[in-house]
Amino acid sequence: MVTIVAAVVSSATHDLAAELRRDSLRVDVASADVLRQDPLSAVYVFWFDAALGVVLADRICEWAATGEIRAGLIGVIEDGGGYEREALLAAGFDDVVAGKLGARELSARVRAVHRRMNWNASRHGRLRFAGFTLDLHNHALWIDGATISLTSIELAVMRELVKARGKPLSRAALLDAAWGDADLEISERAVDNVILRLRRKLPKPDAIETVRSVGFRIAG
Repeated sequence: MVTIVAAVVSSATHDLAAELRRDSLRVDVASADVLRQDPLSAVYVFWFDAALGVVLADRICEWAATGEIRAGLIGVIEDGGGYEREALLAAGFDDVVAGKLGARELSARVRAVHRRMNWNASRHGRLRFAGFTLDLHNHALWIDGATISLTSIELAVMRELVKARGKPLSRAALLDAAWGDADLEISERAVDNVILRLRRKLPKPDAIETVRSVGFRIAG
């Protein structure tokens, strides 16, 4: 199920929800009070102005991780631009749109985030390399006895780095793996933000190395 969260729930919010339901999505509508409850939906769409979005981004991402399975997060900031998009992505949002967004595009983005959140782990289970154990089902990374919770974007980037087994991957390759071809507006700088977040979470930040003029690799 997807929940649309708006600072002020209006008739336009309900109209959008109705359009998404016609596209075979289960949709609920909520106000910002939803942050006082446990996350129950698979994907949340936060529709707010740019200033409020930047202020609440960290709190929303922390809240999304409190559920049994981390909820996917999409931010829609109609009056925002590149700065706000980068800020929300850096905080941990799975997708962010600046500008107006129609129901058809939103439906496609919801499905894309849901696919990433529920990437088929039944066949792949866990990936291991250089002290890293990546649990694809539970969105967790184990290293040096620590368990680290990952967002879907962090999981996608780590998955590619672990699968590469020490081979350096370009920012373009990681961008495509994490966001896919449908998100062409996202710049390669978003990859740097994800790597920065991962390094902050790791007990040894230098376990992810920067390879000059290439990209990133896991130190073997």
